[in-house]
Amino acid sequence: MKKILSLLFASGMVFMSACDGDFEKLNNDPNAATGDQFNPAYLFTSAQLFSSKGDDAASLYYGETFVQHFSTLSDAGTFDFFGDKYVYNKGGSENLWKHTFNAELGGSKFLEDAIQLSKDKPALSNLYNMARIWKTVIYSRLTDMYGDVPYSEANQGYYSQNYKPKYDTQKDIYYSMLSELEDATAKLDASKPAVTADIIYAGDIAKWKKFGYSMMLRLGMRLQKVEPATAEAWVKKAFAGGVFTSVDDNMFFKATDKTGANQALVNGESWTLSVSGVSPGKISATIFNFMKNNSDPRLKYMVAVYSNPTQASTKNTDPSVQKGMPNGFNLVTIQADASWNPKLDQHQYSGINRDVYAKLDGPRMCITYGEVQFMLAEAAVRGWITGDAAALYKNGVTGAMKNLAKYDASAVITDAEINTYLTANPFVGIADKEKAYEQINTQYWAACFMNGLEAFANVRRSGYPKLVPTNYPSNETDGTYPRRLRYPEDEPVLNTANYNAAVGRQGADNFKTRVWWDKQ
Repeated sequence: MKKILSLLFASGMVFMSACDGDFEKLNNDPNAATGDQFNPAYLFTSAQLFSSKGDDAASLYYGETFVQHFSTLSDAGTFDFFGDKYVYNKGGSENLWKHTFNAELGGSKFLEDAIQLSKDKPALSNLYNMARIWKTVIYSRLTDMYGDVPYSEANQGYYSQNYKPKYDTQKDIYYSMLSELEDATAKLDASKPAVTADIIYAGDIAKWKKFGYSMMLRLGMRLQKVEPATAEAWVKKAFAGGVFTSVDDNMFFKATDKTGANQALVNGESWTLSVSGVSPGKISATIFNFMKNNSDPRLKYMVAVYSNPTQASTKNTDPSVQKGMPNGFNLVTIQADASWNPKLDQHQYSGINRDVYAKLDGPRMCITYGEVQFMLAEAAVRGWITGDAAALYKNGVTGAMKNLAKYDASAVITDAEINTYLTANPFVGIADKEKAYEQINTQYWAACFMNGLEAFANVRRSGYPKLVPTNYPSNETDGTYPRRLRYPEDEPVLNTANYNAAVGRQGADNFKTRVWWDKQ
């Protein structure tokens, strides 16, 4: 992680020296850069960095509130954490799309350049295949939130002057991503030159292979409703290939600037939760009550009451004063709720414990061992893989709880605490498969706390937990549970034909339209 600054600096310096005196030629033909002029590994570093942050409004404001991890009392004119009330906010709804395709601060353009400059070069084989795996991270998030999106022609304006890319169907995107994962992961080779510019796994091929197969498992499971046979086939391939085996395999980006002096190197979600807002979102009563009612040992590290959110010194972790905020209320309507204490203001509700989950140099999780074990548990219940569903469920709970220490060294859940929890909350068994799916995926939902994009995707895929939708005035869904975000408002103007084709296939461009794999 300490290499990030130096790698990005080197990337900029090499790029500028390569452009000096011959800028126009290089600008017209990116492939003109030769190995001695530019090392595409630096582009990979940038792709990893910029695609691991910057989508905070989509993941935190929408994803985390859609799944009722967070709540807010904000109202018209001062809206934040928009998904709490299913309202449309242009910046928030467009955030992931705009960030993905931002040529300077997004990850997809840097990654496309790294792929173009490393393909067909044996010495850069590992870099090329890591970049292909990373591409599935970027585009799976994008298509899961919007549906049909530019994929096969994305970023090709820089190479073929195609400035109006078609929107590939989500089915085609998923089929392509799964095939890419299969081919790229298999071709990673520890005997070939290492990728030292990798800021996630430091070029460790074994970990990259586990990551590739774990992503294959995730994408395969995503097809469970729409194409169960296809889902089963890919889940079996991922399981046979070898997925995460411990929390040390977790794929996450860790920011490096704990002071906030350089915002390019801080955790953006942490910045939002601890610095930029005087009234940040509160912990939803839904997840708070789930954890409290089940004596979940994670809760004591998750929450804190800040009587004045602008001052960290007002933090109170006394369990007796902690409570979650119900979703879908504003400052007026909340006063009729039983949770409201009229002697206090809105900050009577628990917020996130900033010292654990909102450190500026904290991690941003992508996919974890706990999630992988829960997916395998569900696959075992379905009969797709051989394995003990109860043992896999236990591994999932254990992994999810052990994962807290990745956020802060103080947040250690002991083996004794985990065993106590599992004794009180044992696996329900496979006699009633639907109950097993509900238990596994509700635990998955809890394990995805602070990973709003994945939590929202899996709630839609699995149907669990069964969240009660909010029905705030002027919401985008008529009080039904949201299924996606809207495309950016300039797409109908800038890419009219392809936008219209996508809407014609998929359905109206609103929060109610389901993406392909989200079959009703």
